[in-house]
Amino acid sequence: MNEQTIAHDITIKSRGHMELSGVENVVSFDEETVCLETVMGEMIIEGEELHVSALNTEKGTVLLLGKINGLYYNTVKSESKKSFFGKLFG
Repeated sequence: MNEQTIAHDITIKSRGHMELSGVENVVSFDEETVCLETVMGEMIIEGEELHVSALNTEKGTVLLLGKINGLYYNTVKSESKKSFFGKLFG
């Protein structure tokens, strides 16, 4: 996906329904944390009883249900992060 052509939008309804676009990959998820790669960087969503209700990889959209407590971005892509030993000896 290209950052210039794919929009990254977030819609949250009543803290229990979240629609996202511009999603490149779902890295991991459980009932408390969802980790996504988006066109704007890695995104972490925290909450309770979270469920990935719909995923469309062609359109880059995700629908999350559950109580959303917060979200934040990590602009460093996960594959470019150094390991513990890389930081120690790098």
